[in-house]
Amino acid sequence: MPYVEPFNFEFKKLYTPKNFTPCSNQSDLVTVHFDSILKHYVLHVNKEVLHKLSQSNSNDFACFYQNIIYGQSVDRYDRMGNRTKFTHDYVVPLNVEGMLVDCRSADEKRILQEDAFTFVQHQKTPLNLVKDRKASVIMYGIDTVSRTNLRRLMPMVFEFLKSPGWYEMMGYNKVADNSFPNIFAILTGYSPHSAKNQICDVYQPGCLDEIPFIWKEMKKEGFLTAYAEDTLKINTFNYFKPGFFSRPTDYYFRPLLDALEKETNNLYYSGCKLTYCLGRRLANSYIFDYCRQFMQRFVADRPIWGMFWSSHFSHDDWAMLSAMQHKVLGDLLNFEKDGSFEHTIMIFFSDHGSRFGPLMTTKESFLEERLPMMFIYLPPWFREKYPHYVEALAQNQNRLSSNFDVYNTLKHIINIEGLVEDTKWSYDCPQCQSLFYPLPENRRCSEAAIPETYCTCHNYEEVTEDNGTWRMAELVVDRINQYLQYNNLQNQCSNLTLRVVNVTEVRMLEIDENVSLRKGLRHYHTKFQVHQNLAQFFATVLYDRRTEELQINVELISRINMYWRDSECLDDVIQKVYCICLSRIRNNQTTLTMQ
Repeated sequence: MPYVEPFNFEFKKLYTPKNFTPCSNQSDLVTVHFDSILKHYVLHVNKEVLHKLSQSNSNDFACFYQNIIYGQSVDRYDRMGNRTKFTHDYVVPLNVEGMLVDCRSADEKRILQEDAFTFVQHQKTPLNLVKDRKASVIMYGIDTVSRTNLRRLMPMVFEFLKSPGWYEMMGYNKVADNSFPNIFAILTGYSPHSAKNQICDVYQPGCLDEIPFIWKEMKKEGFLTAYAEDTLKINTFNYFKPGFFSRPTDYYFRPLLDALEKETNNLYYSGCKLTYCLGRRLANSYIFDYCRQFMQRFVADRPIWGMFWSSHFSHDDWAMLSAMQHKVLGDLLNFEKDGSFEHTIMIFFSDHGSRFGPLMTTKESFLEERLPMMFIYLPPWFREKYPHYVEALAQNQNRLSSNFDVYNTLKHIINIEGLVEDTKWSYDCPQCQSLFYPLPENRRCSEAAIPETYCTCHNYEEVTEDNGTWRMAELVVDRINQYLQYNNLQNQCSNLTLRVVNVTEVRMLEIDENVSLRKGLRHYHTKFQVHQNLAQFFATVLYDRRTEELQINVELISRINMYWRDSECLDDVIQKVYCICLSRIRNNQTTLTMQ
């Protein structure tokens, strides 16, 4: 894989640091503490803050909370409970998993502060829990972070991740375009397409409950499980998908998030369409607190598995990472302070790099998009007990790996002693393996189930002369139009016409490569723009310049500029990429066509 200089000229030309914006400048009036003796959460009222907010030295005030009540749907809350008055050192009932709080002046006429809290409440340890020590697994994920961009925009976090016990998978390559199929591969070992053929269609109601997610196996082996995300709009399992009908994990944050987004004041960061603040707190803060509570309560007593996924600050603006590095570093330092790293294998990762926006104009955009960050931490006792696995993981840092290897690693952790002989590994990648075993040094993308479209191992060189590059891009546009017609979308989506070819690259063949392609067919990258709304695309094709034979899977063509407004007339998450809605065509099309 080519090395990318993080602070090259192209990056410096594009980058303007972002400043962190707090959601509130007030100190916390109410804070939450866990009483380890009572085994309950306790609400504390800070009298100094009270006096400052009330502008009085009097302790006369009134605080109330409303319980977030779950309904029949596991993905939504039902309603808010009655207002319940509480005072300093109030013990939170065990049935309260989330609450809205408001404190007022004694006459209740003036609101001093409003807030919201969520709680990881007690779950009884099963009687048959095996006492042999197993490593807990916590997956802390941030959407849209390439390994290069982490170095650029979160250098302090990157320095922390160089600490003993951390291993960076520098050859980690995504296997699909966007978040869902990449995360799905890690959590199931399947691609959505294979799952549709083998199990069910994830876009149909009830299917997600049938999918063999890794947390089901974790739970079967005695792990307590949790899953949390910080945005409703593009939630992994609900964005143009039906979500779950049964609670997927022991602790499931979505109904709490549903209440927080609907019952608190939502604030947005300039240029981002995802909620930045939920009331007084960052959306990300809620899932971090949930993760921290989950570990504080259980990690020393029993094995746990949890995935905590953050999108709200990183999805829409690639540079926002710079504003959030102190927040993310603080999260990791708090885990360390709590002693959670003594017990936990932590996977600090992303799904992909930037897929649209200014970084897509750089020469390194191909690598930026396809090489997400992937760091794995092994606790001291694990390193001491399994030195051969540690040695393999260290070796694999510089070898090609994929999402399916991570899935196999999770399976391996469940069965670390090899007691289960019929372990079923990744379905979509029979040649993939656990990262605790040495990966082949000369591994190819096909052996890691990485399609050519996303493979960063091959050497491509720019085609400087025309040599049919315009015609090739024109044929790709024709295929997109045929795709729209095949799916009966021509009455909703505009026919596309080629405006400009930005870059064309041809793949250089390795000396030892066994090429089974007919003479003349070569792999090409083409980056181009169409007239309609200046939509930009990137495609990997097989093309014969002499015969104009072209082989391409349209659904692997990437859209590399923001398109959510352009395609709002469609609900299909794949078809949206290629659709410029007739109702959204901008008025400048005639001018553009003439250029």
